[in-house]
Order: sequence, then C-alpha cells, then structure tokens
Amino acid sequence: MTRKAILQIGTEKTGTTSLQGFLAANRDRLAARGFLYPRFCGELNHTGLAAYAMDADRPDPLKAPFGGASPEAVPQMRERLRKLAGAELTGNHTAIFCSEHCHSRLETADEVWRLRDFLADFFDEIQISVYLRRQDRVALSLYSTMLKSGAQPERVLAGVRDISPYFNYDRFLGLWEGVFGRDAISVRLFEPDLLVNRSVVDDFVATWGLGPIGEFRKVANENGSISLEAQEFLRLVNPLIDDQSGPTEARLRGVVVSTLERGHPGHGARPSRAEARAFYERFRPANERVAQRYFPGRDPLFSEDFGSYPELADVRGTDPETVAGIAAELLRDAALRIDSLEAEISIRDAVIAWRDERHSLAVGRIRAAIARLPGHAGLHRTLGEYLLRLRQTPEAVSAAEAACVRAPENAEYWHFLGIARAAAGDDAGAADAQQTALDLQPDFDGAQEALARAQSRLQTEAAGQG
Repeated sequence: MTRKAILQIGTEKTGTTSLQGFLAANRDRLAARGFLYPRFCGELNHTGLAAYAMDADRPDPLKAPFGGASPEAVPQMRERLRKLAGAELTGNHTAIFCSEHCHSRLETADEVWRLRDFLADFFDEIQISVYLRRQDRVALSLYSTMLKSGAQPERVLAGVRDISPYFNYDRFLGLWEGVFGRDAISVRLFEPDLLVNRSVVDDFVATWGLGPIGEFRKVANENGSISLEAQEFLRLVNPLIDDQSGPTEARLRGVVVSTLERGHPGHGARPSRAEARAFYERFRPANERVAQRYFPGRDPLFSEDFGSYPELADVRGTDPETVAGIAAELLRDAALRIDSLEAEISIRDAVIAWRDERHSLAVGRIRAAIARLPGHAGLHRTLGEYLLRLRQTPEAVSAAEAACVRAPENAEYWHFLGIARAAAGDDAGAADAQQTALDLQPDFDGAQEALARAQSRLQTEAAGQG
C-alpha cells in the first residue's frame, strides 16, 4: 500500500496553533480512521522538521531542543531524528505533519530538498498543505507574536523586502513547487468566508477527508490576540527580562503572556488604513501570479476590505496607572499559581499516605489544605473521593458539590458528583450530574454509561411504583 504524508506548512498566523492542538488532542480518533499525528519531531508543533532541514551553520534556537544547538551537533541531531522517525513511522497510516516553521525557517531550495529527502525515506506520496493570509494581517499578528517572544519591534508593519518569501507568496510557493511539484501543493485562503464553518480546523478536516468534524474532540482557539495596552506592557517589560532567553526567563515570559491573553484580549496596535493598504500593495504582483496558478479567475486574490483599520494609526504608549494595574494582575496570577502548587503538593502527600493505608492522615492533609485554600476545586474533589472510599457518602456528596461549584466547567467533577449521588441513593441527582458532564463533554464515555445506569434505575423504580 502507498505510504502517504500530509505536510501542513502554515503559513504563519493562519491558525496553525489551534490546528496543532486539535490534531494532538485527537491522536486516538485520527488513528482509528487511518491517520497518524507523529510525536518524534514534536508533541504538538512538529518543529523538528524545520530543525532537521535548516542548514547546519544557520544559528536558530529551534534546533536546541533536538540537540542541534551548534553546527557540529547537527549531524547527530539529524541521525537521531531519522532513528526516531523510523521507529514511529511504521504501518500504513497516512501521517499528518504540521509546523508553520517550515514556512518561516526554510528559506532556500537546499533546505526544502533536505526535508523532502528525509520524508521520502518513509513516504511514497507527500502532499503539501498551505493556507495564505493577506500580508498586512500577517504583519499585525507577527508584531504581536514578536512581543510575546521577547522582542522589541520598532514598527507594527514589518520592514521587509518585497522578495521575502515570508510575505511574497509567489516566491514562497515557487520554492516548494520546485521541490515537491506543483500538483503536490494544496493552497487554501485564510479568509473566514472561504473556510468551512469559518474555521481553519474544520476546513483542514474537510479538505483532507479526516472524518466528520463532530466526531472529534473540540479544542479552544489558541494564540489569541492581546490588546494595545497589553502589547505596550510587553514592549516596556521585555528589555527587563534577560535577553539570553534561558529556561527561567522563558518560564517568566510564558507566565506574563498567558496572563495577558486571559485578561487583556482584543486587537493590538494598528497602522493607519493608508499604511496597511500601501504595505499590501507591495505584494499585489506576487498575489496576482499566485491567483493565476491556484485560483484562476479570482481577482484579487484576497478581499481588499481595509475597514478594520483606523484613519490614523493607533498611538503606542500607555499611562503609569495601566502599567501598574497589569503588574498587579500578574502578581495575583503568580499568587494563584503558588496556591495551585501548594494544593498539588498536598494532594501528592495525601496520595502517598492513602497508598500506605494511613487513611486518616490522607483525609486530614486534604482538609488542612482546604482550610488554607478553600477555593481550590481539586482539593474538594480529592476529599470527596477519599470520603466515598471510606463510605462516608453524605460528606462525599458535599465535597463533590463543592468542587463543582468552584469549577463548574469541569466535566470530570460533575461525573464524580453523579457517582457520589448514586452511591447515596439519589438516582435523579446522579442523572442530573451526569447529564451536566455530557453537556460539557459530549464524548465522555464514563458519563454516558453512568447516566444510562441511573436512568435505568429510575425507570425500574417508576415501574415498581406503577
């Protein structure tokens, strides 16, 4: 049987992070349909492909996690990736690879050929999947990403050459066509009205025939945009974080960025409408050539509505009060993280005590932790489980209810509440809890089975009363 690979290479800023999250979350369901989302080159983002293909003498932090931090180490890194690939790429599954870094990092024909030769050892057919987004919109997202990565870009619209393959899609596609062939390239436009269900995930699933989208686990949208104020905070704080980007600095930046994404979503800094249009116009000839090859009769390639831009560029800068407010949010977030860590340590200690059959000690440690951290849902959930095992059923139900109150979006907590209520003889309450779990997570097999049992008991009881 022909071995096939689908290589999704971005481009960047086209929802690739969300797509990677979807593919990783659905590895088991994809496998059941004959598709493999490999792990050897990255658990989520297959950055190992770009690391392998880049020239050895090109410094890039992408190589370090795979053991290629220096040019001398690159041959060993490549050999290691080949061995890992050989161990995983077995059988007749169609492999799906996904990494936007193939777009941003591979700049020469030699690098693309190196990737092709690597994959050709394992696959007879390689299809390339590409999504293209209007260049000015890519530039805006790139500005935000650079800030999140610790950079300090001077301009919102990147200063690039018109021939740069990052924005010049004619050159970019030509590079991949020259290696894989025109017929191997599938190009889609990253415009909501042209995507299935206005979603790149749904569009990819439909385009490549992965199966009905409703049969896969849903994932949250990733890599959300942050507000102008949040961007300015990053622009001010980035120089204060060590520019060596070591592990400590990376973790610190990750905490800052995740807090800003949760607390300050919105559009970031925007250039003026005239500036955005002028940037886009630089690539019109390249876009026209792409349209001629892949979308005959479509003119222009992208929608040319620039109404989302202001007449005057957004003023970058923020006041001290806003900076102080964001800093206070970060401190609160750090405190919550410390509380969560303390709770996890208490749960771990309780697990050890329970395993050693010191049940009273296990329950006591969880109760002591709840006294310090009454809002932590996981502690209440753990307490409920131990009390249920000790046949203290009413107290177990109360603990399970407390967990659901504190984390109402957690399907597993509602499932456990249903189990506790069933143990207490409350089949109606058990059914309600299991139904809530299924409303939150429709594919929750355990909740489906528990709901069926509770409903069966209720029907038997009703029949007996009749």
